[in-house]
Amino acid sequence: MRCGRKRTSGRCRRTRRRQRLTLSRQPSLPTSLLLISRQTIRGTIQMAIDLKPTAGMAEAARTGLRLHNEGKSGDGLKPETVRRANIIAARQELTEDHVREMNAWFARHESDRRPDWNKQGEETPGFVAWMLWGGDAGQQWSARKVEQLDREDDRSNAMDAMIEKRDMPFEDDGELVIETRADGRPVIKGYAVVYNRLSVDLGGFRERIMPGAFDAVLNRQRGRGDLVSYYNHNQDILLGRESSGTLEVFSDEKGVGYIVTPPATRADIVELIQRRDVKGSSFTFSVDKGGEAFVTDETGRAIREVRAATIYELGPVVQPAYPSTSAAVAMRSYREWLAEQATPESMPREVGPDVVKASMRLRAARLRSFMRGKAR
Repeated sequence: MRCGRKRTSGRCRRTRRRQRLTLSRQPSLPTSLLLISRQTIRGTIQMAIDLKPTAGMAEAARTGLRLHNEGKSGDGLKPETVRRANIIAARQELTEDHVREMNAWFARHESDRRPDWNKQGEETPGFVAWMLWGGDAGQQWSARKVEQLDREDDRSNAMDAMIEKRDMPFEDDGELVIETRADGRPVIKGYAVVYNRLSVDLGGFRERIMPGAFDAVLNRQRGRGDLVSYYNHNQDILLGRESSGTLEVFSDEKGVGYIVTPPATRADIVELIQRRDVKGSSFTFSVDKGGEAFVTDETGRAIREVRAATIYELGPVVQPAYPSTSAAVAMRSYREWLAEQATPESMPREVGPDVVKASMRLRAARLRSFMRGKAR
């Protein structure tokens, strides 16, 4: 569905939202925080909405197919309409695009209805098309489902605005290895999160993930979660999934690790890791409410501490850089924190007034410099 249509699809709205939120690249800001595609979590949302046609829709579609076979559908009927009618008649799960197109089609053709268009033996092509799309049951059903999908789009957009990605370079050989199980199958074992490791400068502040930041959600998800592991951020290269037993995620004193059993068709990825061509990992997450805090180090530099967060996806990457494009989410939190530091009284007591003033001037200068670069 093209973004130029009056009723834009959820995908178009999401794209525009990401375009508004994403900060431009600039050499002076070496970051790798970015908003990920909502497809990472979209599957869970779609599964919550039942898109299986009702019995009434199936009956209407079968009636439309019968009348079409009797030659009453006219010359303008598209083969795609017949194909989709067969899907409805079989009560197979519909796609979101199909449901949205159904709703739009019924809205356009509501005026085609006639009191006698369904007179037995004299059914009109308009009536046949109406039935092929699911009839009155399909009209009412698609309107309800589009409302549900729009609500989920809004909820997912809000989630997208909070989701961040990190690429973490490894500093020792134990952070990404290939192990061989008793059955001879190779597994990828690595750390997606290393606690207390400082990021590079994100535009006036740095960041570190605190020990246990993901423990609460991992404990809640255990046994019923469905984390996934992708290679190189690519959703088309799925390495493993918790629900299938091919991905295990754990937390220890070092960080959040994972053990994934890749499919045999991904032997090339195993070889790349063995050769050390692949040296890092990536994870996507969102910070829980109240799960972050800004502190200052001995030089007065701000540090964002992530203390409680939810993880969605993790896996090995070719070129890790902690972090790689937009720091939109973290930068928003940083600006809010800066606003709270507007007066010396709001600073920690152990920090002297001279340090307070110098630190505030330094942070303000960095923020102005960053915003000037963004404006260019």
